[in-house]
Amino acid sequence: MYLKYFVYVSSVNNLSDARYCSGMFVDFIGFNFDENSKNHITIEKFIEIKNWINGPKIVGEFGNSSWSHTQDYLSKVNVDYVSVNYHFNNIKGLKNKLIINIPDINNVEDNLEIITQNSSNVKAITIDKFDESIMNYNKVLSKHDVFVGKKETLNQTELVLKKYNFGLKLSGSVEIRPGYKDYSNLSDILDKITLPT
Repeated sequence: MYLKYFVYVSSVNNLSDARYCSGMFVDFIGFNFDENSKNHITIEKFIEIKNWINGPKIVGEFGNSSWSHTQDYLSKVNVDYVSVNYHFNNIKGLKNKLIINIPDINNVEDNLEIITQNSSNVKAITIDKFDESIMNYNKVLSKHDVFVGKKETLNQTELVLKKYNFGLKLSGSVEIRPGYKDYSNLSDILDKITLPT
């Protein structure tokens, strides 16, 4: 069972989502380490969850966290990639393989090329709200793997993914209680983009 597109699931904070995503062969699983987020995960819980999954690349997501918080966590966790928002305070100081997150591409205006030039370590860009009218930035986007958030319908989403050869960005959700989880947020999409065996 494989997926038709590259898939990155962000903000995973429980074992149920992590194991489901691993079983569905998603490519990247992101864990929310952002000190400004009420849904961030502790180092202890992250390590516990990580030990149960195998396959996907692991992303530490720091959003707009402070430099000291980011460095402290990175000294204690082992991740394949680090994700920060495009206006993170010290992108050049990060030596990890980077994923730059852009919540809304309309807010970037003329700064996308500058963002990607801030570090030679940028490997991918995630865009939560993608607007096709901004594709005059295509030369910049084409240099990196790009993951975009789902649009209003699956059909609209797939049209964008196929047209630009983008990957899909989804988000995990909070577990109701340990072992009890509503997967509809993820399964509604992942089940429909699974290749037939």
